[in-house]
Amino acid sequence: MGIAFDDGAADALISAADSADEALRSEGAFLSGAIDRVMEDFKGGYARLFLQACAVRADDRVRLASVLAALVEDVQEAKLRAAREKSRLKNLADWQQRADIREQQFQSFLSPLSDPMPAEWPLPTPTVSAEFSPRERARFAGGSEAGTSAADPGKLRDFASQSRTSTNILNSELGRVRNAWGSFTAACSWVNSGSVTFVPGFEQLLSENTADAGWVERIAAAFEAAGSGSMADTILNSVLIQYAPPRQVSLTDIGALNAAQLKAWLATPANKERLQGLLEQPGLDPVMIAKWWAGLGQTVATGTIEPGEAQLFLIQTLPGVIGNLNGVTATARDKANRIRLATEDERIKDELTKTPQFLPASQGLSVTNPAWTRLQTQQKALNGIGEALTNAGAADVAVLLGFDLTHGSPKAQVSAGNPDTADNVTYAVSGMNITPQSGFNDWAFNAANLQAQQKLLSRDKSFAVVAWINYEPPTVPSVNSGDAARAGADRFVTDLQGFNAVRESLGNRTPETLNVLAHSYGTTVTSDALAAAELNVASFTMLGSAGIEKEIRNAGELHVRPGQVYASHASGDGLAQMGRFLRQDPRLESFDAKVFSSESATIDGTRYHGTTEHNTLVHRKDGDGYGYLDKGTTALYEAALTTTGHGDRTLPGARPVSPPAGFAGR
Repeated sequence: MGIAFDDGAADALISAADSADEALRSEGAFLSGAIDRVMEDFKGGYARLFLQACAVRADDRVRLASVLAALVEDVQEAKLRAAREKSRLKNLADWQQRADIREQQFQSFLSPLSDPMPAEWPLPTPTVSAEFSPRERARFAGGSEAGTSAADPGKLRDFASQSRTSTNILNSELGRVRNAWGSFTAACSWVNSGSVTFVPGFEQLLSENTADAGWVERIAAAFEAAGSGSMADTILNSVLIQYAPPRQVSLTDIGALNAAQLKAWLATPANKERLQGLLEQPGLDPVMIAKWWAGLGQTVATGTIEPGEAQLFLIQTLPGVIGNLNGVTATARDKANRIRLATEDERIKDELTKTPQFLPASQGLSVTNPAWTRLQTQQKALNGIGEALTNAGAADVAVLLGFDLTHGSPKAQVSAGNPDTADNVTYAVSGMNITPQSGFNDWAFNAANLQAQQKLLSRDKSFAVVAWINYEPPTVPSVNSGDAARAGADRFVTDLQGFNAVRESLGNRTPETLNVLAHSYGTTVTSDALAAAELNVASFTMLGSAGIEKEIRNAGELHVRPGQVYASHASGDGLAQMGRFLRQDPRLESFDAKVFSSESATIDGTRYHGTTEHNTLVHRKDGDGYGYLDKGTTALYEAALTTTGHGDRTLPGARPVSPPAGFAGR
């Protein structure tokens, strides 16, 4: 019996590994001149990456050469051990033959004492190991730094050509080594194989070298296209973003891409996920988003905004993100949200077909499936949003600024008129019980009523009124709690910061642009927000207030222009004071808001109706009584005055004589 070890196969592997070792060690001298010539002109972030890549390449090839040299020694040692083992086996076989003869002849001239048995145990089997894995090379600078790179594209192309020549030589060496190793393992199975990764590692090294050459040629092409020896790093980033690991790419890098580059980059699912993650991270600065969005390209003209090709592509690709992203124009968000209306409708209907209405109970009685109930609520909310769009757009364009059906209770915001281009914008914030699935259509109608009245007062200006219910309003039992107001205030601050950032990016923000109107518990929400942040608000109007938190001492703490905080409470409103049990009435002299009337009155020869209850929209629905924002009411007319800079023309309203008993000290 012999062993499986072919000396010819071992010699072939030794020869191939030796040759590859020598070729690898020679590459440094072959490339050094080309590297030096490139670096005579190459400057900036990508020059640093080029040097790093060359250093990694040099280190990796030396490591691989050392692995191949060690492999040669291991195979040579295995060859020696195989020779000794073959000799031992032959000697043992010969001895066994002589022993068999002695046993057959009983007496032999051969004495066992003069013919000792050779070593019976086999020699230790050698193990050959050859581990090598190259490192990946960074080829993307990225980031927001406004650096500049310089290079001579001709020298870059010379390096790429020489690098390819060297890689072709090494590829031939790889072929010999790969074949020799395959033959060795087949013909020398007596040798144990340890960790052997040098062949795929060699392949990866050459792949990295090939990628380097292509990368350098793309850099050269970018400089040739620029027609100069220098360019901004951001331009190079946009050309080379395909080399970026997903987690290295920033919004700045993505913003530098043109539409074709953006489409190519987002074709990779990991890149799409990266962009979505960047845009959904908490705490995004709306000013930064507005600058980023504008940088993608859009056409801004008097009264119109047209999203550019890259923006339209993002709207189609990530409508659920763009539709609610503060800092993106209302025009673009509306386009994204119109898409979402259809996709959400499809999602809900599909899930309803798969979700049973009832679940079996242990006592044999079925119970309503919470998942089914949640889907029903979402469907009602979606229908309510559609109706709100119709009502908001009764006399003007309706803009869907955003909606959310899946995080907590449904939320939404619809505008009568376009907030991007209107001369005057009012955010109208609703109170308790108003949700997308119940009452939003009426609140959007209120927005349209206010916008129409504003137009009558200032015919030379354009107006937008945002029906904002982008928070979770309280129900009657919790109206005295401030939790919903504080949470809503945080969302309101973020949304107004987004509005201001967009208007700033469009170059049409003025101190008179933004106004806030709120009803009932909405006044608690908005006063919390206005006290917390400077939002460039021109006026703040409160209708039937549910009260201002006592920590806000007076109107001067609301960051609104002096003298532009207004409040009104109709005598027929018997509900608002319920919310003011632990809060202050903004009509109090100490709060220093200007109080206007919501009672019936004749103004400039026109008779206006008084508000008869707490609600904002009554007459249109029931035909009996009037809400604060019904057409033809004093409150609507006065609110149009306060939100358009004409608050000095309002009719004075009654102030309460003093705080309600028991308020002080609470």
